[in-house]
Amino acid sequence: MPIEVATDIRRFEQVEFHLVDEKLMRIVFDVHNEFGRFFDEALYKKEIAARWTINGLGSAEPEVRITVSHDTFRKDYLIDLLFNHGVVLEAKAAERIAPAHRSQSLHYLFLTGLQHGRLVNLRPASVEYEFFSTKLTLEKRRQFSLVESNWLAANPESAWLREKLLALLNDWGTHLELALYRDAITHFLGGSEAVVRPVNVFSSKRFLGEQSVHLLTEDTAFAFTAINEGQSSMKEHQQRFLKHTPLRYIQWINLNHHKIELATLTNEK
Repeated sequence: MPIEVATDIRRFEQVEFHLVDEKLMRIVFDVHNEFGRFFDEALYKKEIAARWTINGLGSAEPEVRITVSHDTFRKDYLIDLLFNHGVVLEAKAAERIAPAHRSQSLHYLFLTGLQHGRLVNLRPASVEYEFFSTKLTLEKRRQFSLVESNWLAANPESAWLREKLLALLNDWGTHLELALYRDAITHFLGGSEAVVRPVNVFSSKRFLGEQSVHLLTEDTAFAFTAINEGQSSMKEHQQRFLKHTPLRYIQWINLNHHKIELATLTNEK
């Protein structure tokens, strides 16, 4: 299976989820009121899980492993806490809830096939909390359109990149974290040591130094983004980057939700 969860999963309807969530949040607030804001994240999670089970409210599973695989590639993720096999709790101890926390939480829903979860942050003086949800199933995430009018299969490796990307999307679907797709491509090209390599950077003909990029070949880099606006600006800045290197191409892949955009940037010298 391309996505495996190391426990049974039960999908709760929204009303049932909120009944469980109400009890869970009561425990979260009680723990915060008693312990305050300065403990490590792991301690908060351990105490929340213990109180859930002590009160006979069901199962509380910490660090539930999710394995995403394709051929020889494998990557593991750990859900902070899973209650009653169907309620995801992502518990943080950070200055504030950040976009990365929200993205990670949705990522876990996509991987488990669940629709609802809760994100809490216990570092502030008052608990920060957000409800997150999705109706996107794996079947729906496998439905995407390909926009490749600006794509050039400049070499055999570029043709391979396109085909491997489509294979990953057909296996895992869209909307997952960007690094997962990039890490898989890097793995199949031989790993980071073979792929992430320095290129020279010049100002006119003056050598400025080196910068690491992901390379398909000696003269072709590849770049992944996940933006749904500002593509023109992103293209312009990548073109500026390309201009100051000896690279000939950047193969740009933008994972724009259900729209997969492929473009080839060329170094016009």
